[in-house]
Amino acid sequence: MSPDGGHHASYTIQRADDASSTAYRDQGIRSEHQNLRLADPSLLDAVNEFGDDIQLQILTVFPNFVLQQIHNSLAVRQVLPKGPGAMELHWTYLGFADDTPDLQRRRMKQSNLVGPAGYVSMEDGCVGGFVQRGAAAAEDELSVVNMGGEGAESQETRATEASVRGFWKAYRRYMAD
Repeated sequence: MSPDGGHHASYTIQRADDASSTAYRDQGIRSEHQNLRLADPSLLDAVNEFGDDIQLQILTVFPNFVLQQIHNSLAVRQVLPKGPGAMELHWTYLGFADDTPDLQRRRMKQSNLVGPAGYVSMEDGCVGGFVQRGAAAAEDELSVVNMGGEGAESQETRATEASVRGFWKAYRRYMAD
C-alpha cells in the first residue's frame, strides 16, 4: 500500500513447492475433490514469460486505473464515473507485437478468467451488485462491516480489505479537491 492508501500492489508468486503441496487438499477445499475439475485445464496453463514467477498481479495505479496480470493475460481496467449512481468499467487487453501465435492464443484464452464476462469476474460483479442494491434500499440506515480493521496499511496477506479501505479513503480525498 502507498502511504496515502490510494495505490497498491498485490501478487502471487509460483513457488517450487506449490505443485507438490497438499495444503488445499488437507483443508478439504472443494476444488481439490476429484470430480471438480476444469473440462479444459489448459485455461490455467501459463508460461513464465517475464522470468519473475508471478502468476497474478494487480497494480492499482490510481483509484480508477488498474493494471492486471492473470497468468499471461495482461489488461488495463479503467473505471469511468458517470454520476453518483453509475459508472462504466472498461477492460483493455494487451499483447506485444512480437508475441508468438501460441502466446497470443494463451492470452486470449486466459482473458476468459477476468473481464466483463470472466469466470472470476462474474462472481465479483455479482457481489458488488448485491451490496449496491442493499445500500440503496436502506439509504436512511447505516451498516459497517470492518473486515480486519479500519486502517489501510500493507498486510502480509491478500485476504484483507485494507486495499479497498485505502481506495475509498484516497478516492474521497481526491473527489473533495
